[in-house]
Amino acid sequence: MSVNRETLADLILYLGKSPLVENLGKTKLWKLIYFTDAAFLREHGQSLTHSEYIRYDHGPVPSRGEKLLKTLGREGLVSVKQVDYGSFRQHHVTTVRESDLGFSSEDRELIDRVCRRYGRSTATYLSEISHLEPSWANAGKMDKLSPELMHYGYQEDEEGL
Repeated sequence: MSVNRETLADLILYLGKSPLVENLGKTKLWKLIYFTDAAFLREHGQSLTHSEYIRYDHGPVPSRGEKLLKTLGREGLVSVKQVDYGSFRQHHVTTVRESDLGFSSEDRELIDRVCRRYGRSTATYLSEISHLEPSWANAGKMDKLSPELMHYGYQEDEEGL
C-alpha cells in the first residue's frame, strides 16, 4: 500500500498544533510520526499513513516526509526555520493551521496517546529510543525499515527474553 499523502500531511499539521507536543523540530516530528504509525500497526494491523521508513542516523524518517514538508512550506501551511541552541541547530517546525482531515475520535485518541508519551521528550531521547526499535536496528544505513519488524517495539521484550 502506498503512502497516503493527505493523511501524512494532516498528521504533520495535527502534531504541530497539538498542545501535547512542545519544541517540535524535524527530527522529533519524524520520530512522532514513526511511533504513531508503529502504534497503529500494532493495534490495527496497518499504519495510519502507510509510509515507508528509511534508516537515518537519527532514527526512522518517512520516505516521503522531507518532500512533503517542503511542499507544505510552499503552500504556506508549515514553516521550518533553523534555530541555534548553542552548538546545536534545530529545524523548528511551526504549523499555520490545524489539520482538516478529521481523524476519527479513535484515531485521535491513539495519536494523542503517542503525544502524551513522547510529545515533551527531546529529539535526542526520541532518536535514542528509536534506535532500540528492531525495525531500525536491523536495517542498513539509508535502507527501508521492515514493516514486519515495526510490529515489535523495543518494549515488547521487557524481561530480556
